[in-house]
Amino acid sequence: MIMKINNYKGRYRVVSLAFDDTVKDDLKKDGLDFLYIGEKSVTLYPDNLIIIDNQEEIDCLKCAHNYDVYELYDDGRLVEYYDDTSLDNYFFVTAKCNSNCVMCPSPEAVRKSGLNSDVDNLIEIAKHIPIDTKHLTITGGEPFMVGEDIFRFFDFLKHKYEDTEFLFLTNGRVFAIESYVQRFIDTLPNYSIVAIPIHGSSEETHDAISQVKNSFNQTIRGIKTLLKNKIRVEVRIVVSKLNAEELTDIAKLITREIPKVEYVSIMAMEMTGSARINKDMVWIPYTDAGKYAGEAAYVLLKNGIDVKLYNFPLCSVKSELWPLCEKSISPEKVRYSEVCNLCRMREACGGVFAGTINMEKGELKAIL
Repeated sequence: MIMKINNYKGRYRVVSLAFDDTVKDDLKKDGLDFLYIGEKSVTLYPDNLIIIDNQEEIDCLKCAHNYDVYELYDDGRLVEYYDDTSLDNYFFVTAKCNSNCVMCPSPEAVRKSGLNSDVDNLIEIAKHIPIDTKHLTITGGEPFMVGEDIFRFFDFLKHKYEDTEFLFLTNGRVFAIESYVQRFIDTLPNYSIVAIPIHGSSEETHDAISQVKNSFNQTIRGIKTLLKNKIRVEVRIVVSKLNAEELTDIAKLITREIPKVEYVSIMAMEMTGSARINKDMVWIPYTDAGKYAGEAAYVLLKNGIDVKLYNFPLCSVKSELWPLCEKSISPEKVRYSEVCNLCRMREACGGVFAGTINMEKGELKAIL
């Protein structure tokens, strides 16, 4: 949620939300900045300053929850960062990336010159997020593009969150550098998994998709190094026209070279950013993507490697693979075709991305 507080003229700060006195006292005890939402006003603490007395703005906040975390900007913008009722919360570290994948949902300009988050600010946000939160994701861009200061943030997370599950999204190339691996091991929270994409079964395909020479070798070496150090790894395969026919070969590569990965996620594309610009090069219909994904899934499962299918509507894969399908698209991004209203599996289906719905040409079918 994003809203504007018209009366706010203060500095930027991170704030938690409190709707009752118990949470208010808890946040006071922790010395955190927070907004106390009453029936007729919203008070900023520890300043004890009423910043909202407009009923419309108060009612807008009523859809939020205790312990939600927001960024309050000096122009009065209030932007949600953490939803205490959701399992889909994340820290966005940087928009920059040292790869330039042709099917990336972010634009190339952002990956080259996007902004980094300030590590001190990430730590401040983490101070506000409750210690009992179930899951947090670290993402970008490529999180390691902010440099070695990122380990100070990881170390804070490690010492605050002893029971939280962390998912680190990275291209994995940095783990080809031994010194980075050791720093990562030293600062890694207890329950962590590192998700790394493999784009092809060979250097030729992978590097053509990442548009970085030697990225395949760096990625495979990085995964092997993490596994050697007992760090859990998820491998991700994004299905595009460029690698679809290689999916079973990628699966065989995984079973041969890195069989101890935690699981493999095979993913349909989100057609925004570079993926949209390169649509003629990368787009593959859902039914074709689902066919190749299913063949690769069978290879992995037969070799004892767990598989998940992300972003695939159920009608695009065989029914025996439905248990592998995750409802993985964020609620604000998910869309359904008109024909989906007739489908008996609609509630179980994860739908398709908003940025992708206009790419499918009548291939989505109601399961009757």
